[in-house]
Amino acid sequence: MEEAYQYDCASPDFEELARVISDLFPEQTQFSERAAEDGTPTLVVHWVAMRFGASARRIVLSVVMAPAVLARYRALPPRQRGRSFAVLRAYVEATIGSLEEQYANGEAVPREVTVELDEQFA
Repeated sequence: MEEAYQYDCASPDFEELARVISDLFPEQTQFSERAAEDGTPTLVVHWVAMRFGASARRIVLSVVMAPAVLARYRALPPRQRGRSFAVLRAYVEATIGSLEEQYANGEAVPREVTVELDEQFA
């Protein structure tokens, strides 16, 4: 059976984060781990949004964590990551909701969006 989502993450923890939010996106969404400008790993989500106009629109969402936050997350035992997963989902859901609100208000929806996870994440 072919997987509905594409995961291109070098580290297992980033793939785990991608899987936590994958159901928020349509099938064929691509999740990848990329280095930010400062070298910090970033989770990048590429998806085609059908709900922001008459035609499909490619959107890129980058999930960015400060190096200290990422280090704290990676130091957590797997059984203690549930809160981090909940925070990630909440931030991504809020961002998608914000894009939907912008579109509903007749505002332009950006093609690139960044979600910055802060101290609440880890």
